[in-house]
Amino acid sequence: MTFRKLPPLAMLRAFEAAARHVSFARAGAELGVTAAAISQQVRGLEEHLGQALFLRRAQGLSLTEAGLSYLTVLRDAFDRMGAGTDELFHGRSPDVVSLRVTAGFAHLWLAPRLPRFLEQAPHLRLRLLTALWTPLELDRDADFEIRCGIGAWPDLAAYPLTRDRLFPVCAPELVAGMDRPLAPDFLQQQRLIHIQSFAEGWPEWFRGAGGAGPVTDSSTIIFDTATLAVDLTLSGGGFMLGRSCFVDSYLAKGDLVAPFAAKIKSSEAFYLVERAGERLPRPARLFRDWVLAEAAG
Repeated sequence: MTFRKLPPLAMLRAFEAAARHVSFARAGAELGVTAAAISQQVRGLEEHLGQALFLRRAQGLSLTEAGLSYLTVLRDAFDRMGAGTDELFHGRSPDVVSLRVTAGFAHLWLAPRLPRFLEQAPHLRLRLLTALWTPLELDRDADFEIRCGIGAWPDLAAYPLTRDRLFPVCAPELVAGMDRPLAPDFLQQQRLIHIQSFAEGWPEWFRGAGGAGPVTDSSTIIFDTATLAVDLTLSGGGFMLGRSCFVDSYLAKGDLVAPFAAKIKSSEAFYLVERAGERLPRPARLFRDWVLAEAAG
């Protein structure tokens, strides 16, 4: 998209604030304008995009699916602009380690482990730059990225963090009283939960398990973030194709169960990546050594 095709910045700021507050009035108070002005800017943005971003009801506002997705994109863009401004014009502290990581991996794998790093290196500050998906190139505003793939990216050194297996998981109440392991065909009439953007999905698991697969695709719910898929699964919303690095902790606590015997090996893994041949500052090396030790343990 060329710059001229982008919506005006005022519209984007108005929408981001309104979506964050779910209120035109509170967005107006934050930006120093009236609620009517925010509403007008948002309406102009919707016309520019040809999509409704809000549902306007008597009881209040709510984001449409398009609005929720666009909010995620804008937050990431504004965060990156802010980070770039700080780095270029306000200098960067030598004790800051910057890491770009998908929101799902940050929440489900990294965040529970971070207190141990902060205990070991209390003088360091960690800056996490999250997004739905990682870009093709390692951003200059990050020392590292954690990304999923086969471990081969041009000009990047990659260190494996996970060795994942894929298998169905669900809330315990969905299979209470049933003899386990269940047959794969049990899933034919069940709601299936899938996380997009990975190489393997339900079809690969059914082939590996020897099952026939779901009756129709309409029985599958697809999420673009792992955290939402896990949340729905925890609430009893269906059977998720679990990735071991995302669900092992929930299985250990008994919040989820794995009622099927078949587990298939994923062709992908999560990797810590850095620029090949570039000398990292000591704080970044400390973080790299710690996270690799966590993965090995």
